Amino acid sequence: MLNQLENLAARVGGCSELVDFCLHARKQLLIAYYQMAGLKPNKESLTALDENALDNFCQNLVDYLSTGHFTAYERFIKELEGTEQLAQAALIYPSLRANTDHIMQIYDTYLEKAIETDDAVDFQLTLSLVGEVLAERFVLEDKFIKLALEKVAENQMANDVAPLAPSA
Repeated sequence: MLNQLENLAARVGGCSELVDFCLHARKQLLIAYYQMAGLKPNKESLTALDENALDNFCQNLVDYLSTGHFTAYERFIKELEGTEQLAQAALIYPSLRANTDHIMQIYDTYLEKAIETDDAVDFQLTLSLVGEVLAERFVLEDKFIKLALEKVAENQMANDVAPLAPSA
């Protein structure tokens, strides 16, 4: 997921402050996820739970979800007002909301249980599930990003054409 993010950032980075903000937040979340999961070469797949890494990930996860819903998505919607992209964004948002609910359900139901019981197998399965649901979320967020970039491109085209229009 981190490689996909880096490829996306290389393609679209710098086009929009909001997009850059979202991609940076996603990178921080993924780094925390990988640190918690202990994804490193030649590392045993079932390792002891690292409570500090887990706390860091959980804090990043809550911050990421909150920032998405209460800052980024609202800004995306506001930037898309009066455009064709707004209707498309309105179709994406309910799926993002459902994804957030799913992630929080996983956290409340499985992550806490795996931590309390110190069950490495259960914890690894839960981490895998969290990773899958985050991957689904990133696909949805990338649709928002695409819409925002379409809006940026339309604005740039309008600005490029404007000087060619006859002045009154």
